[in-house]
Amino acid sequence: MLEKNNYKSEAGHWYDQDGTPMYTIIGMSAKPSLENWKITEALKASLKVDKDDPNYISKCKSAGKEVGLEAAKQGTKIHAQIEQGFLGEKETKPYKVIKAWLDETFPDEDWIAEDSFCATQGYGGKIDLYSKSGIFIDFKTKDNLEDKEASKLVYDDHGMQLSAYAQGCNVESPKRISIFVDRANTSLVLPHIWDTDSHTKHTEMFNSLLTYWKLVKNYDSETL
Repeated sequence: MLEKNNYKSEAGHWYDQDGTPMYTIIGMSAKPSLENWKITEALKASLKVDKDDPNYISKCKSAGKEVGLEAAKQGTKIHAQIEQGFLGEKETKPYKVIKAWLDETFPDEDWIAEDSFCATQGYGGKIDLYSKSGIFIDFKTKDNLEDKEASKLVYDDHGMQLSAYAQGCNVESPKRISIFVDRANTSLVLPHIWDTDSHTKHTEMFNSLLTYWKLVKNYDSETL
């Protein structure tokens, strides 16, 4: 049975006296695919900037950042659309597709959207969607999902995030699902169900980062 801990909200981030945001911890690991995307966007931006401009480099960097900010903004918008559906406020396009898949794959589940927790291990998080039976779901937005396979889109970071949710909610044997939504066509959805065996690996990976984070920050949740 899923158990929860008390938390409080500060400017959209989730903390309590025993926790720090989970995404801060996972952010300490290298992300080659993300860095490659950033480099690609910076190179694309460089083609639109006058090479003779004395601020050429800074403008290229700024243009690349704008692409990332726009992608993040769109991702937030799509997450909100999905949340609206599961909160019973509005049946949006991505919600309908996701809900239909969930009803077929996991019938008779009660879904809880955008709920927060704080783990006794010293971190917190906000779960996109979960059920009390121990199914944890995280939504990711991507460009150009047509003809793609979800299994080729997932990385260990995605698995770690879901395993950290499960550990934080005291669920030992969770079902973990990453669902990708196309930014341009939100009716295009690709779900990936993680294998059971990788949960142990991803939990250990996350806890290793958690230990590293605590050492870097001189942080001891036991003393708070």
